[in-house]
Amino acid sequence: MRVDLGKAARGREVGVELRHLQAFVAVAEELNFRRAAVRLHMSQPPLSQQIKRLEHEIGVPLLRRTTRQVALTAAGEAFLREARKTLESAEAAPRLARQAAAGEIGTVRLGFSGQTSYQVMLLIVRKFRERYPDVRFEILSPLYGGELVDRIHQQEVDAGLLRLPVPTEGLRVRELERHPLAVALPEHHRLVGRGVGMADLRGEPVISYPTNRGSVVNQLVQAACLRHGFSPRFVQEAPDTHTILSLVGAGSGIGLVPATAGHLKVPGVVLVPVHDAPPVPLALVWRADDANPALAGLIGLLDEVVAEL
Repeated sequence: MRVDLGKAARGREVGVELRHLQAFVAVAEELNFRRAAVRLHMSQPPLSQQIKRLEHEIGVPLLRRTTRQVALTAAGEAFLREARKTLESAEAAPRLARQAAAGEIGTVRLGFSGQTSYQVMLLIVRKFRERYPDVRFEILSPLYGGELVDRIHQQEVDAGLLRLPVPTEGLRVRELERHPLAVALPEHHRLVGRGVGMADLRGEPVISYPTNRGSVVNQLVQAACLRHGFSPRFVQEAPDTHTILSLVGAGSGIGLVPATAGHLKVPGVVLVPVHDAPPVPLALVWRADDANPALAGLIGLLDEVVAEL
């Protein structure tokens, strides 16, 4: 195998064989051709020839030879540092390749839809870190379901933790959990303390997720309201669940959010389950043709994740 070591003093392109580097490092460390030959399991004359070829290839002397001793030249000392690095890299390359193929190193980019899927995301990351500590895990958030699907198709994200339903052509989908839909109410609202159904929300001012970012919860809310004979009265949009709850607490309206938003605990806001609303599925989605071994490792942990939820 030949490696490129840049330009020699004469301005020539230099490419040397790894065996010549190994021979030089042995001689440089032993400062004795006989001991270096023994170390390399070869006879001394071929070793001397390899060093001469190396010096010829580089164009400068690397060793000072006398009848009594061998010493490094200034060029030899500089060359030794780089030769060691090159040999270390050459030795590491096959191991790193095997680790990458096994998904033990690499990168996984996970997008998730925000605060209501936060606890599931933490569980996934914790389990993955325990199993694959050398894989880099990149988190992208908050992204709504439609945005995440686009990012996955564009290969900007490896997998997305998002709400269903989403268009699934070319994707693999693993549902992890279903979360009830709840209505966020100001603490003195007339519906607090009652069983709440979709019909009770007719005419209420609703603070919604953005309508132009592919929010699955918005779609589910609209469909559920229509099944009960009315359209939701969206009065304001908010970029995320925490902002929706804050606006509810400020008296701007009510909000329909996954019940997992309860961990946010915004003062003055009460979450009440909507008993006849459809549950909101949470799933991991990835490209069917994604060959990233590190992603395969993540997918292989999903049974454990589901068992712990």
